[in-house]
Parts: sequence; C-alpha cells; structure tokens
Amino acid sequence: MEYDYEKLIKEKCADLYEVKGEILESALANIVEPEINVVHLNIGGEWYSAHGEIGSEILGFHKREEKVIEEKINEGSWVGKLPILDQFIGHKIVEVRQIGEAWNGHGFEFSFDDIPNKTLILQSIYTGSEPKDFNDCMRIGVGNYVYAVEAPNKAN
Repeated sequence: MEYDYEKLIKEKCADLYEVKGEILESALANIVEPEINVVHLNIGGEWYSAHGEIGSEILGFHKREEKVIEEKINEGSWVGKLPILDQFIGHKIVEVRQIGEAWNGHGFEFSFDDIPNKTLILQSIYTGSEPKDFNDCMRIGVGNYVYAVEAPNKAN
C-alpha cells in the first residue's frame, strides 16, 4: 500500500508546535516489554502523546483529552517514568522540530530554555540501526552537544 507520507505527517503532527514556550511538567512511557510504544508528556498542564503511526513508519504527536497515570496494564505492559526523561522535567520548551523522514528516523527534537547542551529526541525505531526483532515502536534519545572548546594546553 502506498502512503502520502507528507500529508500524513502534517495531519498526525498538527499538535506538535503548540507546545513551544510551555513547561514540560511530567513524562511517562507506555512500555510493552521490552519496547517503548508511546511517550506521554504533560506540557503546560495538557497531556500529549508521541507514538508510532502506520506501524511506526512515522511518529504522530497528539493532544490527549484525558490525564495519563502510572499503571500496570497487564503482565509485561505498563505506563511509568523513565529516568532518561527526568532531566527535562520542569524546563521550558524553547524549540521543537521534526527530524528524519518516513522509514528513516522520523520523530521530534525538543530544545529547552536552560539546557543548551542537550535536547530530547523521540524517534521511530526505524533508523537503519534498529535492534533486531524490534518493530512498530519508538526510541528515546538525548542529543549531547558541544558548543565551546578551550584551546589545548601548550605547556609542552
């Protein structure tokens, strides 16, 4: 089946840019062991979910009507905190951008007001380097950046 990915990305990510300027208040992930299926973000008092669309070929970003809570759904499936997300809690989102493309790491990158050397990355598992036997899921990353370098010590 052929998809109009450009159109689908526009539709499925329509809520993405409304989070710019808001505080990330909390973050939870929906896990179906061992895969990450959804990342839920409480931003500015509203809940949003980032998750795979069309088998995770792209990610969608949707505002939710209901609050998300930590819970065990069933054996091997739960919603809870992940330490990788904690470093961004309480910080203002100053920029958000889409990265990648369908079947090639489509996702989102969030920059924060007072964290110039890191970004939060939510991305489809399909990046070309996905682990074997991982399908229809996503990955969470932290971009680490160097923007200032001191001159080397020339005391030799």
